Amino acid sequence: MKVLPRRRRAVLINSVLGVAVLAGAGGAYAAVTSGSDGPARSGARTVAVTKGTVLATVSGSGSLSSPSDAGVNFTTGGRLTEVNVKPGDKVAKGQLLGKVDATAATETLTQARAALTAAQANVAKAEAGQVSSAPSSGSSSSRSGSTAASVPAATPTVDPAQLAQARAQLTQAQNAVDAAQRAVDGTVLKAPAAGTVASVSAKAGDTVSGTSGNGSGGSGGGNSGSSGNSASSSAGSSSSLSGFVVLTNPSGMQVTANFSEADVLKLKPGQAATVTLNAKSGTVLNAQVLSVSSLPVSSGSSSGGGNAGGGSAVQYAATLTLTSPTDDLRSGLSATIQVVVGEASGALSVPAAAVSGTGANRTVTVVKADGTTVRTPVTVGLEGDGTDQIVSGLTEGEQVQLATVSSTGNGGFPGGAFPGGTGAGGARNRGGTGAGAGGSFRTGGGGGGRG
Repeated sequence: MKVLPRRRRAVLINSVLGVAVLAGAGGAYAAVTSGSDGPARSGARTVAVTKGTVLATVSGSGSLSSPSDAGVNFTTGGRLTEVNVKPGDKVAKGQLLGKVDATAATETLTQARAALTAAQANVAKAEAGQVSSAPSSGSSSSRSGSTAASVPAATPTVDPAQLAQARAQLTQAQNAVDAAQRAVDGTVLKAPAAGTVASVSAKAGDTVSGTSGNGSGGSGGGNSGSSGNSASSSAGSSSSLSGFVVLTNPSGMQVTANFSEADVLKLKPGQAATVTLNAKSGTVLNAQVLSVSSLPVSSGSSSGGGNAGGGSAVQYAATLTLTSPTDDLRSGLSATIQVVVGEASGALSVPAAAVSGTGANRTVTVVKADGTTVRTPVTVGLEGDGTDQIVSGLTEGEQVQLATVSSTGNGGFPGGAFPGGTGAGGARNRGGTGAGAGGSFRTGGGGGGRG
């Protein structure tokens, strides 16, 4: 047997490998460039053009809060004589929460009322004026034997300065009575609205400070006692409120959520939304956008649910009102929010993965009854979550081909692209290249982000 020289054998082996590589590359390139008119690709998925509702949403994350939550305090400080509620109690509007010793306040009110009575008398006296008699012209008994004299009638004289001073004193006295009465009333604390007691900061015998408003002041120098210890178990945003009693009320519950800078531009008051509680994933609540902030709330935070592109972490807050029943909800519960920013009812639609191209140059691959395919131009309306509205170019029931992305690609090349080429597609962005060029990524429907 004749053995080939080593060099000739190497040349022969390399030639065989080169032919194999070129054959494989040619097959791969043909697979990549196919898809105009011709038979449907083997194994390609097809779906029917359907009619229904196309929705476009953006997502955010936030927590529940209630504008009715409040921390309430006595307006008159003193020693607590009664504590009538404990954490967890449900109270009605006007229900008694507690009392402080009213002895000093009552004494002050009594003194103020006495001063008011004296001031009222002084005003009456000043208004009556001073009485003076006209000088007599002589003894009437010596004239013509007259038995009586004619004496001029007394005339009142009102001093304007004295009257003004008396009236000013009366006003001061009335103000003092009003203030003393408020002080007495302030020794009794009642619920300003219905709700649930989240915390009680003091117990009977403790001293609490007085305040002219709610939500501040808190307890004075007294010990919190057992009731105060219960406050540590209060949930939600009640921890941001202070007061002798903190009340929570789910009525009028709202959600404050953060959205990416790309998504917040799509939000408007009145848009419908759904709220999913993170602690109860099966609970979905209806909501409506109430307001959208024009100022950023964070930078460098990843807490928002929106899919902002370009690596930007700037977020904006939006407030939503819950329209579902809120009786069993608590302030502070975290939630995920989906806001409907676009809706097309009775629309023809296909999965986003079936649409190729950008802008006005959109096409789909229609699969005919005989298995052949035709690349068909279409006009896309609303780009929804995983589906696109088709305004023109298709009819209901037509079969369209979905784009396929394989980990090994066509012809054995990664990504289905000829070596050194631009790739066969994969995830694309609307409006440009890169993750953030077109704003939010679209999810669902197997389509991924498109450009």
